[in-house]
Amino acid sequence: MVLAVVLSVTFLFAACTSNPVTETSQTATSSISSQASSSQVSTPVELTMLGHQSRSVIGESAFATGFFAALDKFTADNPNIKVTYEGLDQTAYQTKITALGAADDMPDLFMLKGSWVSNFVDNGWAIDVTADLDADATWKDAYIKGGFDSVTRDGKIYGIPQESMTTSLVYYNSKMWADIGYSEFPTKWSDLQEAAKKFKAKGTTAFVMGNKANWPAESCWLSTLGDRVTGTDWTNSIINKKGAKFTDPDFVSALKTFQDFAKLGAFNVNINSIDDTEQKTVYFKKDAAAIVNGTWFISDMSSAPADVKADTKIALLPSVEGGKGDAKAASGGPAWFLSLSSKVTDDKHKVPALYNQYKELMQSVAATPIYDASMESAVIEAMNVGLQELLINKKTPEQLAAEIQKEQDIVDAK
Repeated sequence: MVLAVVLSVTFLFAACTSNPVTETSQTATSSISSQASSSQVSTPVELTMLGHQSRSVIGESAFATGFFAALDKFTADNPNIKVTYEGLDQTAYQTKITALGAADDMPDLFMLKGSWVSNFVDNGWAIDVTADLDADATWKDAYIKGGFDSVTRDGKIYGIPQESMTTSLVYYNSKMWADIGYSEFPTKWSDLQEAAKKFKAKGTTAFVMGNKANWPAESCWLSTLGDRVTGTDWTNSIINKKGAKFTDPDFVSALKTFQDFAKLGAFNVNINSIDDTEQKTVYFKKDAAAIVNGTWFISDMSSAPADVKADTKIALLPSVEGGKGDAKAASGGPAWFLSLSSKVTDDKHKVPALYNQYKELMQSVAATPIYDASMESAVIEAMNVGLQELLINKKTPEQLAAEIQKEQDIVDAK
């Protein structure tokens, strides 16, 4: 009975966000709300939950607003179920959840990143919820196609998608770009290179990146830029172990394209010294003309100066000449999932204006895999660390490609 309650909590939170991953979210939410109501218990149940969302961004973050509204409603409707939630920033969360797993002290409910799934499953930290999902096919089938792919191993599902996101959007100050001769954001990579040179000549940074935590370069930039060069079939071949390698010429070319852009001076010189929070201050102060970030940056824009907010527009990274990818594509889809600890058993018990621009843009944009939501954690770690060195010209594309492939070979051998 307790397990059924925990599953209801998990499903309800996943369904009740204001940026849902379902095609028919109203049906999904109604279905799970019914499950929750039918799972009420008379005996007190205490559950622990760890996540990377904070109440401080309610009203700004679409997911946080929906998530905490669902949490509060559920606990109000079920007074005998106490959910103790702890929220951390993403970097601190990653450190703590891994440490708790190693110490055999996992919370009942937690947020699981796609690239962590194999590790958590292999260590017995996450529970298979396939049967529970299959019990309500109407709700399960309401999710977007492929919504469960990154959290599925050997046909078993280990979590519920939190929300659908795009990790690679260009937020640019249209006035600053107009000042150097661009009425619209460039649609060709060669034009973007010229723009970077023009900004550098003016003493302005074209793109700010806070890559201290090492994931923005991969998740926000390379997941899409790489696809522009390799095409999505290559990425899917890596994910599905169908023969592609990181040492393939196309991927090495993608790394070189990224590195050459950095060599132009397109990024801030302290790229690896500031984090993803500090980078927005640089953009807000107009010390940089653009920032590439995910949909979550829309909520960050609520604290931007009025003129920056008014001048900011959204675009996609340009096409790369000779590349195999779709220019109307961006890395996106579910990257985080709500999951249950394997300890949970029956014997234990208002939308910002920029968001409207995003919605309009995405009508014609295809989703391509987010590297760190789809590939294995050891591979992503090698990629993320290596990109820090690549972007400051301390490692060649060929060297990095070989290092990443070495980790992939180890994964394949298991």
